[in-house]
Amino acid sequence: MGRVAGLAGVSVRTLHHYDEIGLVRPSARTPAGYRAYSAGDVERLREVLAYRRLGFGLREVGELVGDPSTDAVAHLRRLRGLLLARRDRAEPVPVPWDCADGLFEAYWRRPEAYLQDHVRRAVSVWTRVGPQAEQRAVRRLGDDLGSGRWAERNSDLAGLDAADLGLRLLVA
Repeated sequence: MGRVAGLAGVSVRTLHHYDEIGLVRPSARTPAGYRAYSAGDVERLREVLAYRRLGFGLREVGELVGDPSTDAVAHLRRLRGLLLARRDRAEPVPVPWDCADGLFEAYWRRPEAYLQDHVRRAVSVWTRVGPQAEQRAVRRLGDDLGSGRWAERNSDLAGLDAADLGLRLLVA
């Protein structure tokens, strides 16, 4: 039971409560009386937790996961629909021009910072693209900065105090 709770990111008390109210019941008990969860029980727990994270109350969740006409694919479709319906709850996170948090977007108005190795080491995206792609990007950026092409192409950014660069905060 403690292992299931740990893997699911809930407390043992939560699992006890779900068992008591019939939301997620273990398939068996050990001879010592411990709850034993099957793969199907864990799958039901996953569904319960997904609906709970979307803000549904326990009674509603019980009705949703207790619907015998709904299989795992139907649950996934329902969850996808609910997530799409709540997409509007994603709020833009404007990035200030002087941000230095280690986000790739942090230096959007100060691109020359990306030419510095210590700045790139603090931004995880560079480790994902690999050293050759990083070297090409740095070389092209340096060329564009040196020739004035970067300033030409991005002149609309120069006067902004903050920019919406696609980062979103999901509000539950």
